[in-house]
Amino acid sequence: MVAAGGIADGRGLAAMMMLGASGVLMGTRFYASVEADAPEQAKQLIRAAKSGETVRGVVMDWSRKLMWPAPFTARSLANDHLRRWSGREIELMQRADEIAVEYAAAREAGNFDTAAVFAGESVGLIHDIVPAAEIVGRIVAEAEQSLQGRRNFLSSLT
Repeated sequence: MVAAGGIADGRGLAAMMMLGASGVLMGTRFYASVEADAPEQAKQLIRAAKSGETVRGVVMDWSRKLMWPAPFTARSLANDHLRRWSGREIELMQRADEIAVEYAAAREAGNFDTAAVFAGESVGLIHDIVPAAEIVGRIVAEAEQSLQGRRNFLSSLT
């Protein structure tokens, strides 16, 4: 079993292993890596984001005329576009052609006040943009340290 969602450091990996996962999926952590094919500004926005600054909903998908069936929604950093259209999804759907053109232009221009930076709830754990190999090495070392600490704690109880 592979765990996913909200994992971006060794503590998360260790916790999921303790719960029986064989591995983890870390989307946002690797999106904010040197090798990721993403705009540098988007990576920096993820790096600067704090926990709680992402929103799940249909606005960003509908703004691109992607009408996924319920319950599938996207999570992204909150921005002006999301705040403008949240709660006004019916109007957004009615104006989908117009909004999609505006959204595409913003994406092309790197305007992330409108275009989405898709990111998960782990954004508050991401503080740098480094190579993927460094991310893996760091997370494994942190997980090993967390698991060793747990073993030491359990040993002290006996």
